[in-house]
This record gives sequence, C-alpha cells and structure tokens, in this order.
Amino acid sequence: AALEVLRQHGERLLEEASARFEAAGLAVERLLVDGLGGRVADHVVDMARSWEADAIVLGTHGRRGVRRLVLGSDAEQILRLASVPVLLVRYRPE
Repeated sequence: AALEVLRQHGERLLEEASARFEAAGLAVERLLVDGLGGRVADHVVDMARSWEADAIVLGTHGRRGVRRLVLGSDAEQILRLASVPVLLVRYRPE
C-alpha cells in the first residue's frame, strides 16, 4: 500500500511538472520507474541517451554538508555523467 501511495505521488509530480513545461511550448517525455537495481544516475543518463533527450530536468532536495556526504547525491552524479544540459529544480515544501 505504501509503495502505491509513493507511485501515485510520483505520477502527480510528473504530471504537474510536465504541464508547466508543455504550457511553455516544450515537448515532454516522462517515465516513472521504481525498483531499479544499480545507481539512479546511471539509469537516468542511459534513458536520456536512448531518448536522445535535449536536456534532463531533475528534482533535488538540495542537501549539503555531512548529509550529502552520507546520503550521496544522485543529482551530482547525473551532472557529472550527462552529455546534455541538466536543470536541477530544488524541492521546496509548500
């Protein structure tokens, strides 16, 4: 049940973000994936490559300091590995 709630929340976030970009006249392709093995950064960069994406838009919590060192940073790895521009959108709770 908890995984389904997370999926629904993820879909809602993707829909809202896609609507904003489409309203600005940009084409959007999106994919919600869960349960992957391996590094998130590798999957995102591989998917962008296979789609021949012009850019990657990625949400981030904006962690800093020790929390980032302990938890790692998928966003940082994607920035390092991507061959296209990456737009990071910082998460801000309402």
